[in-house]
Amino acid sequence: MKTAPFSRLAQHTLLGTLGVLLIAGCTESTSTNTTNTSKAAAEPMLSSAPNHRQESQSYFTETLPPPVSTATVKTTVVKPITTTMTPSYASLPNYVPNHAVRGRVRSIGSDTMDQIVAAWEKDFKNYHQGIRVIHEGKGSSTAIPALVEGRSDFGPMSRNVKPAEVEKFKAQFGYEPTSLPVAIDALAVYVHPDNPIKDRGLSMSELDAIFSSTRRRGYSKDIVTWGDLGLTGDWANKPINVYSRNSASGTYGFFKDEVLNKGKYKSTNRELSGSEEVVRSVENDPYGIGYSGFGYKTSGVSTTPIIEGSNPIQANEENAVNGSYPLSRNLYLTFNQRPGTEPKTLHAEFIRYVYSSEGQGKVSANGYFPVSPATADQQLTTLGLH
Repeated sequence: MKTAPFSRLAQHTLLGTLGVLLIAGCTESTSTNTTNTSKAAAEPMLSSAPNHRQESQSYFTETLPPPVSTATVKTTVVKPITTTMTPSYASLPNYVPNHAVRGRVRSIGSDTMDQIVAAWEKDFKNYHQGIRVIHEGKGSSTAIPALVEGRSDFGPMSRNVKPAEVEKFKAQFGYEPTSLPVAIDALAVYVHPDNPIKDRGLSMSELDAIFSSTRRRGYSKDIVTWGDLGLTGDWANKPINVYSRNSASGTYGFFKDEVLNKGKYKSTNRELSGSEEVVRSVENDPYGIGYSGFGYKTSGVSTTPIIEGSNPIQANEENAVNGSYPLSRNLYLTFNQRPGTEPKTLHAEFIRYVYSSEGQGKVSANGYFPVSPATADQQLTTLGLH
């Protein structure tokens, strides 16, 4: 039965009363309820870094730096996931072992993935008490040699397998290595929190001119001081101290390909062996800049957005998984899988764990971003592990 409409006066009176009640209810809820159900609480990595810039003081000149080059390079394609208040991995199945396994889980490869792999292997032992874990994180370039020589079961890698590495593997086994996307990263550019550039951001061509000697992205001059980027006052003549990974690192290769357009790094860059070492160096150097995986971010550094056109794009989960952040990339587990056969039982159980709710939850807990349920399902189906 259709209800007769209220008069306009009655509507206004009722809405006013409800407004008072709602305000009172919200006030009480704020003071007593300690559970934050906002998107930022459910997905803390989605929040952008706060803007601390004081509008009353500018460290930038009025003259803009040379125009940004329009040259582009191919970036890593990552499959988008739907961003919701519920983490994406929550819809993945829980890990239930199909078989009890014993023996060694040996992993050699990416330093970027150290935290994730360590968390996986520690939790995997809770399901399989007879497992012994051996892990080395010395760079993605160590992954394929260890597989070829039979020294590892898995090779964590922060980049794709290179053609030369594929050929080396094929020469030994007669087929290519299997590489699974197991997490998503936003390779972050770090500066000191006091550096005003964190609010302005840097273009890819500016990053190229900071880190490389070849400037293949077309920037008009070498960038060696913060004043070259438009900072004024005390910052104008301060040198830019550049911290980079070393050549054994997959992150070094990824940054070289995507930012330097396969150009050459400057010989004056300080090359470091670990991701954590890069971040720690920037923490202790107000004039430093470096790059590292997003999972190594600390309160002692700030990430600077990357400018595309006039749009500064933050390194965060939303931008990483939808591919809008220019330095989004997949992280991989590479292993020896003969075509037409099922994975070894130990390998199969570990892979099923990695693509479970528990495994992808460890990815999120360590500052990286889970793959989509569709990606997990596709990989398990391809391997015959459903």
